[in-house]
Amino acid sequence: MILLIFILLIVLFAYACFGLWPNRSLWFLLEYSNKQRYRIHLDGADYRLDNPMTVIAQMPSLKMACLLRRLTHLPIYWVTDHAVSSSLKRFFLKKTDIHLVKSFADIPSARPGLTLVSSYDENLVHQESGVPIWTAYLCGVSADSHTKMRWIHRDLQLSVRRYHAHKEGDLHVALQRLSVYAWERYVDKLPSIIESWLEQSKALGARLAVADSTGAKLTHHRLITAVLTLRSRFFTMLAADTRVGVCLPSSAGGITVLLTLLSLGKTVVNLNYTASIASLQAAIQEAGIHHIITSRRFLDQLAKKGFEIEGVFEGVELIFLEEVRKTIQQKELLKNFLIAKFSPVSLLKMMLVNPIGSNQVATILFSSGSEGKPKGIELTHRNIVGNARQAADALEARADDVIFSILPTFHAFGLTATTLLPLIEGITTICHPDPTDTATIGELAKQYKVSILCGTSTFFRLYAKARNLPAEAFRTLRIVVAGAERLAPEVRVLFEEKFKKTIYEGYGTTELSPVAHVNRPDTAHEIRQKMGTVGTSIAGSMVRILDPETDEELPIGESGMVVIGGVNVMKGYLDQPEKTNAVLLYHHGIRWYKTGDKGRLDHQGFLTILDRYSRFAKLGGEMISLGAIEQQINLTLNHEEVEILAVAVPDLKKGEKVVLLHAGPLSSDEMETVVRESALPNLMRPAEYQHVEAIPKLGSGKTDFAKAKRDFLRRKTHRIW
Repeated sequence: MILLIFILLIVLFAYACFGLWPNRSLWFLLEYSNKQRYRIHLDGADYRLDNPMTVIAQMPSLKMACLLRRLTHLPIYWVTDHAVSSSLKRFFLKKTDIHLVKSFADIPSARPGLTLVSSYDENLVHQESGVPIWTAYLCGVSADSHTKMRWIHRDLQLSVRRYHAHKEGDLHVALQRLSVYAWERYVDKLPSIIESWLEQSKALGARLAVADSTGAKLTHHRLITAVLTLRSRFFTMLAADTRVGVCLPSSAGGITVLLTLLSLGKTVVNLNYTASIASLQAAIQEAGIHHIITSRRFLDQLAKKGFEIEGVFEGVELIFLEEVRKTIQQKELLKNFLIAKFSPVSLLKMMLVNPIGSNQVATILFSSGSEGKPKGIELTHRNIVGNARQAADALEARADDVIFSILPTFHAFGLTATTLLPLIEGITTICHPDPTDTATIGELAKQYKVSILCGTSTFFRLYAKARNLPAEAFRTLRIVVAGAERLAPEVRVLFEEKFKKTIYEGYGTTELSPVAHVNRPDTAHEIRQKMGTVGTSIAGSMVRILDPETDEELPIGESGMVVIGGVNVMKGYLDQPEKTNAVLLYHHGIRWYKTGDKGRLDHQGFLTILDRYSRFAKLGGEMISLGAIEQQINLTLNHEEVEILAVAVPDLKKGEKVVLLHAGPLSSDEMETVVRESALPNLMRPAEYQHVEAIPKLGSGKTDFAKAKRDFLRRKTHRIW
C-alpha cells in the first residue's frame, strides 16, 4: 500500500512538472544548472502580449524567453545561433512553446507569435513590416556562467516597453533609455548594502571573507561576529551623530568599521589622509563631524611617511580601535559567533539592520582636489548598491573570484568596486593599505590567488618595472582594470610584456559612484574593447555628447562635453545647491551628470576621453588642450624615465602661457629640443620648461594638477624675490 502511494505521488509529480507546469520546471532547470536562485520582477507585467510582435533586446537569452512566456499565450521564436545541449531542456522548451530558430524564414506563418531578436542585427528588426516592435531589457545577469552565487537569491527584472519610431527615434537609443529606466526600478527592489552582505555571509559561512597584509583573516561568520560586537560599542558612542568620520586604510578592520556604521544607519565620511591639512580640516568642518574612528598604529605609520595629520583632529573626538578592542571579552565574542553561525538571516537582519530609505546618503566622499578645492559628494545607498551591481556585471564577477583591495576607501573606486562590491557579491577580498608596496602586493597576490585587480596607470607602471614583483605573482589574474586617470599606452605594453595580462581601461568619476564605462574581454559575438577608448557604458547607464555652450546633443563622432545618466548619478554636492544644479541635468526622465570631460563617441558606443575642459589654455584667442600638448610630446619623447605635465599659468603679455614641468634625467634644454623635433604647432609649444623632482600625485595615484600649478607659481615667486 505504501509503495502504491509512493508511486502515485511520483506520477502526480511527474504530471505536474511535464504537463501542468513545464515553464516552471524549465526555470528550475535553469536555476539548477547555474547553481543560482532568482527573485523575479516583471516591470511591465500589466502588458498582456497577446498579439504577434517583434521583441528587440540587446542581449536576448533563454532566461528572457522564459520570462516573456509568462506575459503571453503565444509561441515564442528566438532567432539565434544558440544551441541547447541538454535534452531535458529541449523537451521543456518544446512543451512551453519556446522555439530556437535560425532566421525569420523558419517561423511558421500559420502560428505567429513573439519573435525575439538581438539589437545587433538591425536587418532583422524591420524584416516583418506592420508587426509592432517592443523593446525588452533583463536586469541582474549578463552571462549565465558568471552568476553562480551559491544558491543565494539574485534579483532579476524583465522590463518591456512598446517602441514608437516616430516618438523615440533611433532604436539603439530607445534600448539604452530602457536600460536606464529598468535599472532605476531594479535598484529600488534590491536589498540594502547590509542586507545583501548578510545574505551572502550567512550562506558562505566558513569561507574566507577578508584578509589583509597584517595577517588578519576573517571568515564570513567571524566578520558578522566582529560587526555585532563593534555595533554594541558604537551604538551608544555615536547615538547623537548622523555623520561619522573614518580615517582607516584598506584592511579587515576598515571593512568591519564600514559595515558597522552602515548597519547603524550612519553616513560614513572616509577622510583622505593623503590630502593637505587645509583640505582635511575643510572636509571635517563641512561634513559636521564630531567623532572620527581611527587607529593609533595607522596614525603612527602615516607620520613615518610624512603625513602628520593627528593635529588636524583638534576639536573632534577620536575613537581608537585599539582602545575599543580592550573592552571586548572572549565570552562576548563567543556569544556573538554562535549568534552569527546559528541565527537565521531574518533574525540577523532584525539585530543589525537599521531601517533606512534607499535615498538616504550612505557616504560623503570629498573629491580629489586635483583641480582645486575638494567638494563633498553625497552618494546614496541606491547609488552604491546600483553601481556595485553594475560593476559586478561589467567584471562578470564569479563566486570563486578573489579581488585585490589596494585602493583606499576615501577613493570612490576603492570604496565601491574593491570594498563594497565583493561584500555584496560574496567575493573574497584581500586588502593592503599601500598600493606602492610592490613586494607585499606580489606576495599577497600569489598567496591568495587574486583574480581581479583594479588600480591606476601610475601603480601599474610601478608594478611593471618593479624587480621585486615577479611575473608569476600575477599568474592567477583574470581581469585587470585601470581607472582614475588616463592609461598610458607604454604602461599597457610594459604590463602585458611582463605579466602577459591585458589592462582594460575604464572611466568614471566620484559623482558617478564611480564606475560608468569600461573595456571588457571580447566575446565570440561582440567586440567589447577598443584601445585608446574607455570602453562602452555599463549596464543601466547612458552617455551623451553635448555642446558645452548650448547643451545641445552632438552627432556621433563629434567632440564635446561628456554627460552620463543613470542610477549611479550622485545625489549632489554637500550644502552646495548652486554647484549641484550646475552639473546635473534632467532629460527624458533621466538624471544626467556633466562630467567636465571632453570626449567623443563612435558608432559602436566606445567613448574616447580627450581632455578636461578645465585643462585648456587660451593662447592667441584659441583654446589649446594641455593634454594634446602632452600627448604629442610623449610620441616624440619615447623615454620611460621621463614624466611630463603641461600647466597653464597667468602671463602679463598674453593672459596665459603654457609651462612644461618634467621629471627625469633630461634637462630643460634637452626637453626643449625634444619639443622642437615634435609635430607640435608653434602656438602649442610651451613658453617655459621647468625640471622638478617629481610630478605631484594624490593618494589615489592621480596627478595633482592644482598642487603642480601652485608649486610652480611658488617657485616662480621665490625666484623673483
